[in-house]
Amino acid sequence: MKKLSLVILVVLLTGFHSKAQTYKIDSSDITYENKLRPCLFVTYDADPKTLKHGWESFVKKNYNIKMKGYGFMANKDLLTGNDVTIASISDKRMDMYVRVTDFPGGSEMKFFMSFGYDFFIGPVNYPVEFASMKKMLNDFSIEFLNDFYIDEASRLTRNIKKLEKDIKSNMKDIKRNNKKARKSSAEVAQGLHAKNTSLQMEIDQYKIKISEAVADIEKVKVRQVGVTRN
Repeated sequence: MKKLSLVILVVLLTGFHSKAQTYKIDSSDITYENKLRPCLFVTYDADPKTLKHGWESFVKKNYNIKMKGYGFMANKDLLTGNDVTIASISDKRMDMYVRVTDFPGGSEMKFFMSFGYDFFIGPVNYPVEFASMKKMLNDFSIEFLNDFYIDEASRLTRNIKKLEKDIKSNMKDIKRNNKKARKSSAEVAQGLHAKNTSLQMEIDQYKIKISEAVADIEKVKVRQVGVTRN
């Protein structure tokens, strides 16, 4: 148990030197209203529901924008913000769209905006505004992913602590059964030894799960180091 705790502590405190980019924002297109529209495209490790909640919270906090399509009794792929103002992008009123869908290991997000009917912001017709959209998406990505990875590491650490408690409980039961077996008949002792075998198998499985969780924490820390603006 002490060795396991030491390994966990080392993982949590050790710095990681990987500089691999965790997310990358690319220019892309999306079909909307039967036409291709320019957009920004990025994938995240988080599941779609977590990502939608993160985006909704971000635009509400920073721009006082309420997105439609997500919330109580609603969980659509396309979130919309109509007739919004974001001074860092333009002084004109705009419509904002975010499409979030499943992606292997997480989710993908496509972010696009327009000045109204058929005036969609893109790198050709509105390059300055499009670049400002990318800055906004970078701001969101850094804030969201740092919070997400902190939460993931905390969740994994809680799981490890629970598994350690389960191991400790099983070890106490094994010790109690051994003591009882020494004072019992051969038949009862045999049954107690069988229980101990089962308890030990559980301990072995718990240790495997702890090792896997420790490895996952390391991956999370590496991913968090890679959360850099692009």
